[in-house]
Amino acid sequence: MDVIYKIVQFLKFFPFQLLFAHLRKNHLLLLLWVVLFGFASQTIAVKFGIPYLFLSPEYLNEVNWISYFLLGVTIGGFFMAFHLYSYVMLGPTFPFIASIARPFHKFCINNSLIPVVFYFVLIYNICVTQYVDELLKPLQILGFIVALTAGIISFIVITMLYFIKTNKNAEKIASNQNIAKSFFQKTRSYIKLSSTDKRQPSFYLSKLFKIKSTRDVNHYNQEILDKVFKQNHFNAKFFEISLIGAFIFLGVFQNYNIVVIPAAASVMLLFTLFLMFVSFLYSWFRGWTFFILILLLLSLNIVVTRTSLFNIKNYAYGLSYDNKVDYSLENIKKIQFDEAELQNDITHHIGILNNWLQKAKIIQGTNKPKLVLVNVSGGGIRAAMWTFNVLQNIDAEMDGDFIKNTHFITGASGGMVGAAYYRDLLRAKKEQDIDLTDPKYLEDISKDLLNRVAFSMVTHDLMLRHKKVSFNGRTYSKDRGFFFEQDLNANTRGLMNYTLGDYENQEISSQIPLMVFTPTIINDGRRMIVAPQPYAFLNGTKFQQKNIGPENVELIKLFSNNDPLAVSYLSVLRMNATFPYVLPMVSMPTNPEIALMDAGIRDNYGTKTTIRYIDAFSEWIEENTSGIVLVEIRDIIQDYDIDNQEDISLVDKLVQPTLNFYGNFHHAQEFNATELVEVSEKMGVPTYEISFILRNAPQDNISLSWHLTQREKNKIKTTFQSEKNQKELQKLIHLLHSDN
Repeated sequence: MDVIYKIVQFLKFFPFQLLFAHLRKNHLLLLLWVVLFGFASQTIAVKFGIPYLFLSPEYLNEVNWISYFLLGVTIGGFFMAFHLYSYVMLGPTFPFIASIARPFHKFCINNSLIPVVFYFVLIYNICVTQYVDELLKPLQILGFIVALTAGIISFIVITMLYFIKTNKNAEKIASNQNIAKSFFQKTRSYIKLSSTDKRQPSFYLSKLFKIKSTRDVNHYNQEILDKVFKQNHFNAKFFEISLIGAFIFLGVFQNYNIVVIPAAASVMLLFTLFLMFVSFLYSWFRGWTFFILILLLLSLNIVVTRTSLFNIKNYAYGLSYDNKVDYSLENIKKIQFDEAELQNDITHHIGILNNWLQKAKIIQGTNKPKLVLVNVSGGGIRAAMWTFNVLQNIDAEMDGDFIKNTHFITGASGGMVGAAYYRDLLRAKKEQDIDLTDPKYLEDISKDLLNRVAFSMVTHDLMLRHKKVSFNGRTYSKDRGFFFEQDLNANTRGLMNYTLGDYENQEISSQIPLMVFTPTIINDGRRMIVAPQPYAFLNGTKFQQKNIGPENVELIKLFSNNDPLAVSYLSVLRMNATFPYVLPMVSMPTNPEIALMDAGIRDNYGTKTTIRYIDAFSEWIEENTSGIVLVEIRDIIQDYDIDNQEDISLVDKLVQPTLNFYGNFHHAQEFNATELVEVSEKMGVPTYEISFILRNAPQDNISLSWHLTQREKNKIKTTFQSEKNQKELQKLIHLLHSDN
């Protein structure tokens, strides 16, 4: 019996009782912890690189003690939000707290089991990541851990000082009833705070390593105990409102780099904001809280749907939104299935091809040069860096002749960002002393683009958006898309801070390659062709699909009255790389309104566009060239191993139908791309495929994100030297040699 009694007393230890209470009641809160533990232990969202944001945070493009300290401060903020939420939810269940000195302080100590475990899981994984992946010395890693810990402790100490100064226990309140009555009558909750589910733990932690027996509070007046909790709840509300004010304050100054905290810190801020909001509601409405939350969400949805109050749009900067274009099937058929326009566009591009031909004859040293087309795949900043790295290395081997030989570039997402920067360096070289092979430019394109986006999402986009920006005389609202463009512009030395129309003449004269962007119209699955040149032939040359309408809609034709060539080139890059949720969908001035997202939704490799281009000019290509060199700069190899399906759990059976559909999405695009290339080879046009591969399998993990760790950057830099890529390089040099 003594053993059973000791076990019962052990299980009634206050920290354990709080943990059990969380398991019984706070499932939403526990879900947040599960997500955070997944990030810290590198078991959730590894593909998107989110764990690395926590394990290797970056501040002002550096991983240092400041970045870890800032992350620590926000983790400390989340810890305190967790304690506040728990205190509001569970405090009345354990009335003995009201009788002890510094009740909230003691509650936090006993409620720290989950935060302490999270802290050590995070510390362990930081050490492993920095030592194994980043190859840092133990002393450097220790410095990071100290900075992180100092940040956590700093926030907790400041918070505790506030609550220790303002909170009183039952004895102090009972000794001064007048203050209690006059003060707390103004802070009534709608629901009485006293709980019918009262529990009396056996022991509690009075200090970190000091255990005391709990006191019986049955002799206390329930009204006095309620006043203790009401007092704490009022102080918690004041503290929460102050923190929300700090969020808004940070958002006001987000233009300044110094306030842009690491992306992981922004994630912690978002979780903290959510907890504080729910805690605030629960302190007033108790058991009605989640009903109120659902009601608020439904009401907000109705307001957004039926009014313009919160229906905030995200813009393509530079485009005129003064008049809306009819986006009906009849109208886009009329625009895109125009035979006269088709012939004009073909004639226009034959002129561009002739300009390229004169240049290529000299570079390749032959009257029939090979037409060089480049397809680049999407994949966030890893694809941007890989594409740039490949182009830079090829040009280094060919004395800068490859980019001069290239006639046409297309693709998706990050790959096009990298290709665009390389093209703009070529463009700027005519006026500046630029060495295209300088490693500093590769460092430019690999810099973080996520910190400010995440920070803006938390401090600005979730609140009332009040900031405006002017571009070419037009005014737009700011959002995280704007800040993405600003960071991209800063990272690339302002060399892409132009409008779409600024590239028109240089493309026509073939001073720079043609580039075609193809963001997806999410309303109907069509592609928006974004380029300074007309491309009617990308819908085919015979217009046989009139029943279903065109597959592609051209920006410069659909919005001919909206100044389409004035759209910011940075906005074009963003539209083409709008990863869901990370960047906002871009609204277009149409009726009904359409929105654009990542080009990779339809074609992650640019193959469809390239094959359409080859088909339209196959006769010219046969007459004037000795073939086509199709250079693919790919994020991953085409061949995939079949997943081992021998041991399938019940959970796997439930989630596989959905996960496999999305997991095999890129596989399906691979098969489509291969089929399209095979079709092109039957047109009588000799086609030589050259493929530069970053990853040999999906398991070769490099984050699909707008942030890379130093380890990932190093891997991208060295992969070009692999045996396969070097063989492809020699094959390419041989094909473009003057005597071939």
